[in-house]
Amino acid sequence: MMMSYSQVFCEYCSVIINSTDKVALLIGNLNYSHHPDLMAPTMDVQELANLLQQLGFRVVSLLDLTREEMLAAIDKFLLLLDRGVYALFYYAGHGYERLGRNYLVAIDAPQPYRSENCVCVQRVMRKMQERRTALNVVLLDTCRTWYNVDCIASEIRPLVPMGNTVYGYATCENAEAYEVQDGGKSTGIFTKYLNKHILQPEKVTHILELVSENLGRDPFVTGKQAVEIRHTLKEPRSLTDPIRTTSHTGELHLRDACWRQANELPHQKLLIFPCGVEVEVSFSALFSNVMVAFGRVITTGPRAQDCTITLRSTPAMEDVFSSPGRSGEMDSLLLNNLVAENPDCSLRLCGLQKLQGSLVIKVDLHYTHMDRKLWLQESKQLDIGKPLVASCDLHRGQQAMVAQR
Repeated sequence: MMMSYSQVFCEYCSVIINSTDKVALLIGNLNYSHHPDLMAPTMDVQELANLLQQLGFRVVSLLDLTREEMLAAIDKFLLLLDRGVYALFYYAGHGYERLGRNYLVAIDAPQPYRSENCVCVQRVMRKMQERRTALNVVLLDTCRTWYNVDCIASEIRPLVPMGNTVYGYATCENAEAYEVQDGGKSTGIFTKYLNKHILQPEKVTHILELVSENLGRDPFVTGKQAVEIRHTLKEPRSLTDPIRTTSHTGELHLRDACWRQANELPHQKLLIFPCGVEVEVSFSALFSNVMVAFGRVITTGPRAQDCTITLRSTPAMEDVFSSPGRSGEMDSLLLNNLVAENPDCSLRLCGLQKLQGSLVIKVDLHYTHMDRKLWLQESKQLDIGKPLVASCDLHRGQQAMVAQR
């Protein structure tokens, strides 16, 4: 059995460092209303989510959030944190820095944007600390330049020196962070090397040092981008540290229920049409707010041939992968998340956090009746409720929440 860095380090002091749970919130913003779109966050968030799950993290991963949705998601994330928990917050997208404050740009931010249109990272870290976590890690794959000099920085109370915070910045102050855009292989340079090392049983700051060394040797960003690490760690904590739930089982069950709420998929369904055709509808989560529905004809029945099926939803959900250049991303994601064997059709359902009521999938069957020689259509509807993060109702109460911030 491979021991973590913390276990090896503490053999001499007879102490094994562990967590009571591990929770991660990953946000990737790529389709902006008033700013250039990005490519890398899709694959970067998806790969990092898979790696963190291997380390035992409960992961919520979200794409393309407005400021109100980002604030609501962060509040839900904070509810999962408690004493002894390892908390990790990752963001990929547009961002900037002003007077030592880092700001994350929401997809609905105007041009030019101001601090009130964005999310302040230091405010997120302070709220993470208030939950008495054992480790707080913030990883930012975003620029740290600043253009709107008239904007006033947010006022935030200083952090309590608890010795448990780590910041990993993709780039240094007043510099940009770069991504390589190559269809389905698009990746942020920082996250590329982060994902390469994150599974290693090393102190979290050492992982970031390895990322920094790799990025420093990358000819694509030489002289343009350099990782910056800030931390107050007083113990050699690693993301691979074991989870010990002794005396914390009650809190664990509550966190588990909350986490499952944001990651619960609809069950596979079998629909039997009047003509005898049987269609299987299954679901796969690409992110906590992006789902794919697959349709497959199981049996054609006694009098049906040339069967084809299509899926559509009510309400109609946006498809962030329909824009030019994103088909490669979707092909890669579907290859990794395919749950149906040779599906006849699929339907991408994005932006599930915006869903305010039940989601209904309509299955349209077209077939030729063998006796009547007619091309016919039959339809069935499938109410799947509020899948994944839709069940968290991130859209509720946001106006009051924003006013308080």
